[in-house]
Amino acid sequence: MEDPSRDHVISVEVHIIKPILASAIFIIILISFVRQKRPAGLTAVLGSLLMMLFGIIEPADVVSPFGSDTVIMVASVLILGNAVFETGAAEIIGSAIVKRTGKNEKLLIMVLVFVVSLLSAFLSNSAVVAIFLPLLASLARSSGGAITKKNTYMAVGIASVVGGNCTLAGSTPQLTAQAILQTSDSVRELTFWELGKVGFPLVVLLAAYYWVIGIRLQKKVFDFPEIEYTETPAKRENNHSRVKCITVCVIMAGCVICFTAGVFSFGTVGLTAAVLCIMTGCISFDKAFKSLDWNTICVLGGAMGISTALNKSGVIQAVADMIISTFGEGTSPVTICLILLVTSAVLGNIMSHTATAAVLTPLAISLGSGLGVDPIPYVVTVVIGCNLAFATPVATPPLTMTMVGGYRFTDYSKVGGLYNLLSLFAAAVLIPLSYGL
Repeated sequence: MEDPSRDHVISVEVHIIKPILASAIFIIILISFVRQKRPAGLTAVLGSLLMMLFGIIEPADVVSPFGSDTVIMVASVLILGNAVFETGAAEIIGSAIVKRTGKNEKLLIMVLVFVVSLLSAFLSNSAVVAIFLPLLASLARSSGGAITKKNTYMAVGIASVVGGNCTLAGSTPQLTAQAILQTSDSVRELTFWELGKVGFPLVVLLAAYYWVIGIRLQKKVFDFPEIEYTETPAKRENNHSRVKCITVCVIMAGCVICFTAGVFSFGTVGLTAAVLCIMTGCISFDKAFKSLDWNTICVLGGAMGISTALNKSGVIQAVADMIISTFGEGTSPVTICLILLVTSAVLGNIMSHTATAAVLTPLAISLGSGLGVDPIPYVVTVVIGCNLAFATPVATPPLTMTMVGGYRFTDYSKVGGLYNLLSLFAAAVLIPLSYGL
């Protein structure tokens, strides 16, 4: 006869051991994310595999995320974005801006803020920065000192990150959050323009910041000499096909319209756009696959596995319960938003903002469910907070790229840090207003 008390003991041991193992693995992964000694993609996949090896999740939970709608969308949008640059469409836009603003540096910076933000809402932030840096370097050399790399590079980097806050396709934190939302049966997914309610006002705030104080602050803080040589991608020869430029722009416009209208799933729309780019010759098949950012794809897939493990083991629910018990069940949703916003912004400045989103999104969902409110405002708070990372150059690749302008680490803290505080305050007001909290 079986002893029921023995089964009860085994059940209790499993109930205790799994959360402890999941927490230990997660802490190791988190430390690895912060130290950045290994690629974030490798760390994320390794974390998911460890969760499987210790029996916290099933093998299918590790593999299936890589075929999710969000991961397919990311890969497709990367191909579409690279097709825009391969055809020269982005360079034509950039060159037109540089020519029309002439040697007026203040006007140039203001135009760059809006144009770079707009492009980054739909294309890879890093790719946008990569196309503008050599253009600005060329303009600086020919302007006789009227335009400088040190006064324009950081503005481009910050604008690309802010612009990434405007749409679902703008940056990887929201795609990570979307992937995690897709694993939840009780919470809806983010819409394509949902982040724009906060993102677009932040772009306007950035323009106002540079117009009122940012440009003057830069001239005071950037007291180092203008560097004479910058290792930026060489400017392409102007031998692109006009037909292909028009074609890729039409494909991108159609993609945005379909994203907005919700005709098909985001992954289906993105995949269709990528296939059309290859079939029309806007980008070759080989270049399309070589241009994929496999690190980002691995972060997304691995993060979904880790998130599933933390949920199945009960770790996320335990942390959410602890926060709720600390502040009380009657805690204002605005208070929870502020806690998540500050936490995500701080972590976003010291580690990968994608990894930060992977860590905090499940917690945001659990907090919303635990308080009996819609978790989406909390998820949006995490995404926006992760992208408010301007005080250091280490968390976001676009800002890291601008270091070729000769900036010191403290330059980002002084110029980007001030806007970081302003945008944090603005987001703390805009998010509750947008969702009626």
